[in-house]
Amino acid sequence: MALSWLQRAYWILAGCVLAYVLGLAALTYPVVQRNATYLHNVNPTLWQNLLDVESFGFLRGQVTPFTVTTADNETIFAWHMLPAHVYKEHQDQLIQDAQLSPLPYEEIASQQGKKKTGIQLLLDDANAILIVTFHGNAGHLASAFRPGQYQNLLGLSTPSRPIHVISFDYRGFGLSTGWPSEEGVTLDAVTLLSHITGHTMPSSIVDMTNPALQSLQLSSPSSPHSLMDPSRIIIIGQSLGTFVSTSFYHAWTVQLRRPPFKGLILLASFSNLTKLLDSYSIKGITPPLFSPLALYPAARTWLHTQIVDNWDTGTRLSELVAAKDLPLDLTIMHALDDVEIPWREGWRNWEQCMESVGVHVAEDRAEFQIWENEEDAHGGTKKVVRWERLRKGGHNKIVTGEGVKVAVLRVLDGD
Repeated sequence: MALSWLQRAYWILAGCVLAYVLGLAALTYPVVQRNATYLHNVNPTLWQNLLDVESFGFLRGQVTPFTVTTADNETIFAWHMLPAHVYKEHQDQLIQDAQLSPLPYEEIASQQGKKKTGIQLLLDDANAILIVTFHGNAGHLASAFRPGQYQNLLGLSTPSRPIHVISFDYRGFGLSTGWPSEEGVTLDAVTLLSHITGHTMPSSIVDMTNPALQSLQLSSPSSPHSLMDPSRIIIIGQSLGTFVSTSFYHAWTVQLRRPPFKGLILLASFSNLTKLLDSYSIKGITPPLFSPLALYPAARTWLHTQIVDNWDTGTRLSELVAAKDLPLDLTIMHALDDVEIPWREGWRNWEQCMESVGVHVAEDRAEFQIWENEEDAHGGTKKVVRWERLRKGGHNKIVTGEGVKVAVLRVLDGD
């Protein structure tokens, strides 16, 4: 009997080892690897209608669904959401003009004076602030807690300072076409914000290498409708959305030399995908994915070289902070009880940012730290970088908590 149990335990263990090795081998194939990274094929749009906004807690006409088309001909689906007080003021007209299907952004924006939509109310209000959110992996822009995040941010809106929210699905997610990649989803974000701010796109693009990005130059606005100045736009990313938003922000400012946004807020970030795999736990249940390879450093190093989308957030952030001619308002926020991406990943980003300007930071119990670089006579521009560690919030609830609202208010008030 004892031998039987030992044999059973042996075969179970051998099966687990074999499954782990086969899983790692499969992940060396880019298609499999990207499916595991982005989880974009976990797509609830098969049974959820993203045009039925009332099923996600919004009112008819409060959300304007729209699309933008990238230079490589992918269609990106997005929502624009109105704060409740603005919706109440225009409710009857918004309901009457509510769209039955998503229209291209340019078509909606050019209908000023003809139909009432949230996008037109945004463009017509010189005091309005726009928050653009970058969501994490799996699902779509309205999955799970995400509508609660938008409503949380819309709750900051006041009549004197209306706050609108736009969220979008990267290529391959939700109703957006295509397959995600580091270059592709960066292009998606560049495309969306180019439409909103009045920057042009090239007539064609083969890939998103740096030279291709540098071809996306600013033109003199010729649109027949109003545009949003980047200084009135705040970018917020969570989890996977932190490396998409950072890559986008870096491409927009450092590579394209376009005007910076009002602020960049990163929730549950990590420094790069390679290092994350050494510490990432699936829902806090499994050991770190690469921990069994601790005794085989050569194998782990080789697997690191097989990662196709590295998402080097730490390096991009440090370049943003070190760029002397680039104003920056950056917040890095993490929850202590985040079991999926440990808070030290966010701290590593903070460390790299500080190292880029020659500031040594020692890990301590301080929950909030701030570094400021005021404008000087040598041409330097004002920069503010904040690190905040919340006691609670986990990996996902952090986006619906009060901490992110305070972070937005700090950006708006310049604190």
